[in-house]
Amino acid sequence: MIFLVAIISYILGSIPSGYLIGKYFYNTDIRTLGSGNVGSTNALRNFGKKAGIATLFCDALKGFIAVFLADKVVGSDGIAVSLVFVVLGHMYSMFLNFKSGKGVATSFGALIYIDIKFILILAAIFLLAVLASRMVSLGSILAAASAIIAGYFYFGLTNIYYAIIIIACLVIYKHRANIQRIINHEESKIF
Repeated sequence: MIFLVAIISYILGSIPSGYLIGKYFYNTDIRTLGSGNVGSTNALRNFGKKAGIATLFCDALKGFIAVFLADKVVGSDGIAVSLVFVVLGHMYSMFLNFKSGKGVATSFGALIYIDIKFILILAAIFLLAVLASRMVSLGSILAAASAIIAGYFYFGLTNIYYAIIIIACLVIYKHRANIQRIINHEESKIF
């Protein structure tokens, strides 16, 4: 059953919301624009607020649905497996030659289901960092790093905490080019 949870979560995560919104509503492959990423930030920059919000919502929703289903079918161990595989699906989509987004919105949606207070802390860190720096990437990186620290106090040494460590490290890894641009003072600002 855990294997099935992993497969279904990966497939759900692989649904490329930003790509589909760009293709069907704007007749454009979002991967040819801006950063080439299929996430909500690139959708916002290139298609506007409605596309950015829709992409964010859809990417978060697939994370939420995946862990919700895993919880109902398997329980906490299923949640941990689903959390990792839905984010992996988003980052390495089977529908886009295993290249896709950076996993932030999908992680956010999954964590909303797991613990709303925990995600509110991470969301506050994200928003403060974005408002201070005007860089979404920095907010994402700091929120991911904070998840590793805060997760220990919220979940202890459980499978869910280990899953959080894995996805936080993956999110930071997917932002490695952004980290280099931040260091070089070349990172794009959102406003």
